[in-house]
Amino acid sequence: MDFFGMGIGEILVILMLTLILFGPGKLPEIAAGIGRAVREFRNATRELTSEFEQAFREVQTSTAEVTTSVLSVQHETRAALSEVATTTQQAAQVVAADQALAPATSPAAAAVPPPSPVLSTTTNPASTNGRREPTKEDPLADLVDLDELLSDAASPSSAAESHWER
Repeated sequence: MDFFGMGIGEILVILMLTLILFGPGKLPEIAAGIGRAVREFRNATRELTSEFEQAFREVQTSTAEVTTSVLSVQHETRAALSEVATTTQQAAQVVAADQALAPATSPAAAAVPPPSPVLSTTTNPASTNGRREPTKEDPLADLVDLDELLSDAASPSSAAESHWER
């Protein structure tokens, strides 16, 4: 048997020396004092162990809460990133479709005159309520009405000009 790194023989030698030094009358008091010291040491050890375990449990609980929060934020961030990526892809597809080249056409014959910069409202398919709407081919189509008004006002025989002269 090994007690504090000492064998039975060593323990007996210590007990004999103690008996010789202190005598048989003091031996029960010394044993009671040693017993109290051992008991107090065990109680202190138990208290420290329980405090340490309680602190460790609190740290584990806090760690679990933080982990849950981090996972929640991570999930929300990934969802937002996925939404941004989808929106970006859709916008890129729209831009790519807008920037796609028109199909190649054969060159116009020399006998066909180029279209005039000012088209009448009857030839523009994008006209609404007698007003022309701008298109890719004619981005200034909505200004034709203004041009017509200005040209009418510039001619002296115009009814509008004669009205203003009065």
